[in-house]
Amino acid sequence: MSRLRANDDCFAMNVNQSQSPTPFPGDCLPPEGEYESREALFEAINAWAATRGYAFITGRSTKEKTGRRTITYMCDRRRNHPTVSRERQRKTTTRTTGCEFSVLAKENNDRSTWTLRHRSDSRFSLHNHEPSQDTTAHPVLRTMSKEHLSQLTGLANAGIAPKEIRTYMRQNTDTIATQQDIYNRIADARREVCQGQSSINALADQLFREGFWSQFQTGPDGRVKAVLFAHPDSVAYLQAYPDVLILDCIYKTNKYGMPLLDLIGVDSC
Repeated sequence: MSRLRANDDCFAMNVNQSQSPTPFPGDCLPPEGEYESREALFEAINAWAATRGYAFITGRSTKEKTGRRTITYMCDRRRNHPTVSRERQRKTTTRTTGCEFSVLAKENNDRSTWTLRHRSDSRFSLHNHEPSQDTTAHPVLRTMSKEHLSQLTGLANAGIAPKEIRTYMRQNTDTIATQQDIYNRIADARREVCQGQSSINALADQLFREGFWSQFQTGPDGRVKAVLFAHPDSVAYLQAYPDVLILDCIYKTNKYGMPLLDLIGVDSC
């Protein structure tokens, strides 16, 4: 099949649409070529796809007898509609249409560089859906880099609201993460810190690990009612200057609206 024919086929439309569908551009297939790494190839084909209303995700991977790998990168709407086998906690929808549009990435003999190739069968150069109108419609294009995730975690740990974090990330980075992406990444970071424990158990472990003095008050049912903790340097200062303490209970900085009591010592200065 000629390259021209493959590109012309990209005008395929979703026959299930009741309204007149929007065609894909004629150059929707990313150009064949060689890349210095698999990561560079994947980044390049998604940069190409993003401006043409679709995105690639990683599909099947095979290995030849020589050890060289071939990876299929397919349209992110490839997967068929899932069969619901259990009750989900959240009601979700799916964008998948079973689209077979895909390309092949072949590992070269040097085990470093990769070559992008079009597939010979014309059905792999056709989309069965309309192009998206916005890049944020594709989760893979909203994936944040390690640097972006580090920035996000730092802002969240500093108490910055998710809405403000999103505004900052949009203005100062190239990420297109949505508000829900920000919420999800913050939740991921918190789960990572907790390491499978409840939040209060994770807090107790962290205070102990970092050498904080702490006391937990529990009720008859075993629930934690109050936590008192202090940095070891603060304890030393309190022992040296115990005469004046300022108690500040103005702020409620947690999702439960519980008061935060700050104890501020005054030294000889």
